[in-house]
Amino acid sequence: MSPRRCLLAVPAVVALGCFQDSTPQHSDFVPLDYQTTFQAVRTCRSVPAHGLVYLKVLANAVAAAPYTAGVSPLPSGSVLVGEHHADPSCNSLIDIYLMAKADPGYDVEAGDWRWQRLDANQRVLEDGHLQKCSSCHAQPPCTGFLCSPP
Repeated sequence: MSPRRCLLAVPAVVALGCFQDSTPQHSDFVPLDYQTTFQAVRTCRSVPAHGLVYLKVLANAVAAAPYTAGVSPLPSGSVLVGEHHADPSCNSLIDIYLMAKADPGYDVEAGDWRWQRLDANQRVLEDGHLQKCSSCHAQPPCTGFLCSPP
């Protein structure tokens, strides 16, 4: 292949690779700057059930007050962001788990929560009824699919 044809082929191959993935690039439930618009409702601490990570929880305006007051279940429109970090000061983000409370009837088995797993760049990796999340969050001591106090 001539050098000119190679130069023309490279952008086409790159462009094709960019459009093969139909996964949303970003969650519809949190703004990119959620760390400045959401309230921290749970301090950084080790959570053995989530593996060898440290978890910090932030909540949107709908969820913040009820979460910190221990109200369960949280109202529709609540969004909780669980940041997984590699360090005990929560400065080394690994990934994000998100819970968004849908309207009644969305997923009764999972308390009407919609779950998402995001990478550290906030790209959606999994979305919907994540069995690995909902099955654990349905068990005691969890209440309303929330597993620990603030």
